[in-house]
Amino acid sequence: MYIENFRSGLSRIKNDLCITRTEDLPKVTVIIPARNEEKYITATLTSVLNQNYPEALLDIIAVDDRSIDSTGKIMENIAKLNRNISVIHISEVSKNISPKKNAILTAVRNTENEIIITTDGDCLHDRNWIRSMIAPLFNERNENVGIVAGLTVFDKPDMDMFEETWQSMQSIDYISHSLIAAGSIGNGRAFTANGSNLLLKKALYVKEANSMKSELASGDDFFMIQAAQESNYRLRFVCNRESIVKSYPVESLKDLVDQRSRWASKASYASDFVLYFAMNTFVFYTGILVILGMTLSGALPVWVFITLFLMKFIPETVFLIYGFGKFGLDFKFRYYLPLQLFHIPFNLLAAVKGKYIGFEWKGTKYRQ
Repeated sequence: MYIENFRSGLSRIKNDLCITRTEDLPKVTVIIPARNEEKYITATLTSVLNQNYPEALLDIIAVDDRSIDSTGKIMENIAKLNRNISVIHISEVSKNISPKKNAILTAVRNTENEIIITTDGDCLHDRNWIRSMIAPLFNERNENVGIVAGLTVFDKPDMDMFEETWQSMQSIDYISHSLIAAGSIGNGRAFTANGSNLLLKKALYVKEANSMKSELASGDDFFMIQAAQESNYRLRFVCNRESIVKSYPVESLKDLVDQRSRWASKASYASDFVLYFAMNTFVFYTGILVILGMTLSGALPVWVFITLFLMKFIPETVFLIYGFGKFGLDFKFRYYLPLQLFHIPFNLLAAVKGKYIGFEWKGTKYRQ
């Protein structure tokens, strides 16, 4: 039922064309929070600076969030050569707010522009990225659009066979989360969004800053999109090639477990729709593992497990093939099949670890 709901929502998403008329363009602020991103921040800032967007209408705020490497220095050097970049250095963060939420909120309060776009310090963008993200604001002028979400995909060159296998598997799983978010938005529901590719109104962010569960390590985008719907703002998910952001994936399996545990840690604070989906998924996946154990022990016939597994496999596969095609992405079936072997136990592990054990993020350990 949920999967078909997401698929029908995807079918309702429009293919927004980029805004081409310069006289229609609004002033935009791109916020880039970064901590210890010295390997990537130059490429990220360069890709935003190279946007097909008038310099006079584009402000870039790079936030150095307590970096202990050369991230802040690199930002300053680039800012010296580009007058539309400003740098904010954060040296301390209150225990009452997570570092990333603090970094974004600090930047939001330092811009006068109403349209904010957030991304991360390890991302690359198409030259028409900003134009594509603002397109829904103009294509639906009579609607109170408060948030426009976009798709982020992983991109990492030069991997050996083992790394390419598990990175490709996690890439499919990562994109599936965004497709679920897109399908939910297509049906007018707030599910989640990705802060690496997100447009929002400044007034919304300032007004709803207290709704973000500031003490939690994750979820600035997750809680903001739900707060937007509660405040009767319209939500849109942009669908075109130019809007897709490329991000570097985590570099180890440990980092992957911690990342997904961090995401799972905020589920119990979600809206009823998201919470019911998470609970039903957890129970269903647990049931599949229990049935597998009973099948292997001979307590149940094999057909019981196969039937239950196909109830998961078939609708998910149809949904992902449709979603990947919708965004013009290559669905690598050779990696999708082995993903199915690990998907259930991995997601159950992340859910339990995120809620009860804790995780590490950006060199800091958290326990919600």
